[in-house]
Amino acid sequence: MSLQAPVSAKMWQVNPQRGQALVFTLVFTAAAGLVGLLLFNSGMLANTKTQLQNAADAGAYSASVLQARDHNFSAYTNRAMIANQVAVAQLVSLKSFIEDAKDTHDRMNGKWLGFWEAFPTSKPLWTFQKKSPAIDIADAAFSPVAGPAVAALDKLIYAFEAAQEAHHAATLADMVTVSDEVIKRNDPLAKLSSGVFAVGNLAVKLAAWDGYTKRHSANDTSKEADRFADVVVSANSTDSFTRNRASILPLPAAWSSSVSPTICWRGSIGIVTYITSSTSFGFIHSGGTLLSENKKRWLALDSTMGGGAWSCTYLIYYIVGAKKVTIGTPIFDAIGNSGFSPGGSGGAVAGAGGDYATSFGYKNNPALTGLYGGGMLLPPGLVRRYSMGPGSTLDSGGGLQNYYRDVANPLTSKPKDQTPEENGGSASISIEVERTSASIRTASKFLPGSSIIKLNDKLASNTMRTMSSAQAYFYRSKFDDLSSFTRSGWKRGDGKAELANLLNPYWQARLVDRTEIERGLSLADQMK
Repeated sequence: MSLQAPVSAKMWQVNPQRGQALVFTLVFTAAAGLVGLLLFNSGMLANTKTQLQNAADAGAYSASVLQARDHNFSAYTNRAMIANQVAVAQLVSLKSFIEDAKDTHDRMNGKWLGFWEAFPTSKPLWTFQKKSPAIDIADAAFSPVAGPAVAALDKLIYAFEAAQEAHHAATLADMVTVSDEVIKRNDPLAKLSSGVFAVGNLAVKLAAWDGYTKRHSANDTSKEADRFADVVVSANSTDSFTRNRASILPLPAAWSSSVSPTICWRGSIGIVTYITSSTSFGFIHSGGTLLSENKKRWLALDSTMGGGAWSCTYLIYYIVGAKKVTIGTPIFDAIGNSGFSPGGSGGAVAGAGGDYATSFGYKNNPALTGLYGGGMLLPPGLVRRYSMGPGSTLDSGGGLQNYYRDVANPLTSKPKDQTPEENGGSASISIEVERTSASIRTASKFLPGSSIIKLNDKLASNTMRTMSSAQAYFYRSKFDDLSSFTRSGWKRGDGKAELANLLNPYWQARLVDRTEIERGLSLADQMK
């Protein structure tokens, strides 16, 4: 028979501290979970805020890029209009010049010039010039196309003028749309706000930008119109052929012949001259092209005068009976000189037809163009043509176009320094972007209605908002100057500081800080 040891009561006794660590573990786990959820919420909110700010910056910058592109488009079209106006002036000049050459060529058989062919020493060169078909071919080829070419250029100029306005209007209308589209491409759940900020700031900014530039007249008496005309007629725009075509034509249009034996009569009875003779002949040409006082006509006038002399070396003798009695010695005597007499003339006009009615035209035409290249000081050439008028117009709608776009006050804007804000950047654009709290993935989204953990992740008006601002500004620095936004940095190669304008395409965009007023308007949206 086996015996079991008695069970001690102590062995059945429960340890009162057993399991106490579990409580602390559960409390710590709950706290850690709460902290983790708080960190998750904070991270999601911060990440969403960063994404929203990037979207806002992209939207504002895109809008300012549109602004800069519109200014640059106006600058390029202004330049194109100027270039085409210069081309019109060149065509008008060429038409007048070729007409003058053709008229001179035709008059070589006329009363004043044709007699030169009678002189043996003149005949070879004179006959060659008279029979040369070059000028007739040039005139036949150019005359039919001159008018249509000028009219086509004028239409293109007016098309550029219309394109400026269409592009500006489209930019004004598209800035908000493009900005919103860029925002959505960067954050599909974001959009432009439509509250106090949009009404009180964005609309005002768009109106300010629209008013920063203006459509100016190009052909009235205003200083803004003179500004455009000055660029067109400048010696840096037009060439010397357009401004002043005065010249003495070289060979073969002018010549001096070799000495040849011939006989001519001195004119006195009984006096005969044994001679060797030579001839010379030359042309003087004058011409120039003006912009008229009212800026609505291009006027060209050309004239050529020709003349020359023949000379004899002779021996004087008398005939006494059947004998020749020589008296004197061989001497030189220029016994013929036609002077300069009218050769030919040419004229042309683009704009309203009629008489020339002006000798100097627009007040700021280059001095060299006065009196049509100075030719009216050499009568009777240009004076004769001036009285005849320029002939039929190449285009009744010629002259400078009606309008061009530039900054609103191109002649009075003189900033103290060349900061971006003072050089076009004052008309910046500011936007407010928002995203609803429901679109942000926080703890409450995957623990809805939890009675265990409560996290306050609500936003003001249940919406997250942020702002961004950008500006388009004009900047043209010297090539070798790397300094930033200072008067020195804005100096051109000629040492002059160029102010914001729409004649040069140096507009660019950048992000800028928001103003306190804009922050206040955004805060008003959050408190509503």
